[in-house]
This record gives sequence, C-alpha cells and structure tokens, in this order.
Amino acid sequence: MKISIDDIKNAIDQSLKISFDNEVKDLNTQGNVKADLVFKAYGKYINAKGTIVANVKLVCDRCLKDFVKKINVDVDETYLLGRLISNEDAHSGQELELKDGDFVTELTDTDEVDVDDLIYQSVTLNIPNPCVCDINCNGDAEMEKYLKKEITDPRLEVFKNLKINKLEEGK
Repeated sequence: MKISIDDIKNAIDQSLKISFDNEVKDLNTQGNVKADLVFKAYGKYINAKGTIVANVKLVCDRCLKDFVKKINVDVDETYLLGRLISNEDAHSGQELELKDGDFVTELTDTDEVDVDDLIYQSVTLNIPNPCVCDINCNGDAEMEKYLKKEITDPRLEVFKNLKINKLEEGK
C-alpha cells in the first residue's frame, strides 16, 4: 500500500489516518498485520506515528521448533521530502556530524510513502534476539551438553596438579 504525499498534505490539518489490516510481502506472519498509523506533514517532513501488531512465525534458536510470537511496535518514523545533504556535500570528503533530527528516511524521486515497507522494517527490527520459543526452553538433548554450567576440557586436567615454586627476589 502506498500513500500519496499530496493526499497527506491536502488532508484536514495535513494529517491522514490509515488503518491497515493486510499481509505484508516477505514478512512471515500468521494472519494479517494490523496497523493504525497517522501520517502528518510538517513542511518538508512527513511523520508517521502509530502502532503495529503482527503474529510473526519464527524458529526457536535453542530447540529449532517453529513458534508464533506477537510483536507490538510503536512507530515514530520521519520522512524527508528531498535530500538531507546535497550531492556536493556527500562527495566533498569532509566529515559530517549527525544530529538528532538527521535520522530520517529520504523520499527522493518519489511522491509516495510505502506503508508496506514501513511495516516490514518496523516488525523485522523488533524481532527479539535471541529468538526463543519459551523463556525456559533448554533446547533438545544435543543442546543440553552445551548448556551445562561446568564443562571442563580434559586436556586441561594436567594443570590441576601443577605446583609453582616461588623464586626469591634477587636470584
């Protein structure tokens, strides 16, 4: 789903509310993704705020079983209409200090905001790492040997009986 920037600017108070209940390409979900977003124009910026809820199909990092996790995302994304820095600035070789407001998505050569892309990125960036089906998941039997607290390397057993003689200073 794409929203025209002109539609946002021509809306009442330059604010457009979107309710999304659909699938998102390349996002493996159980059911549709639901989102309530408000797009607001501020001169050369467009801000998207709202919430996204998706039941994402994942694979447990410990037991490798499939499971579904509900992801709730609070979105606050800013888009810049045009370029943040000019091509001359980008190729000048000088360092550029990024400020708090510089973390925006540039909308160059387009007159639309891609809602599907916004939802995809927001959900993907909020998938937990490590991805575990249950907080108490210990994995399968093969994983248990790696999760034991005391694992000793048999090659280091020789150091248990090692005696160190202190040398006196000056000798």
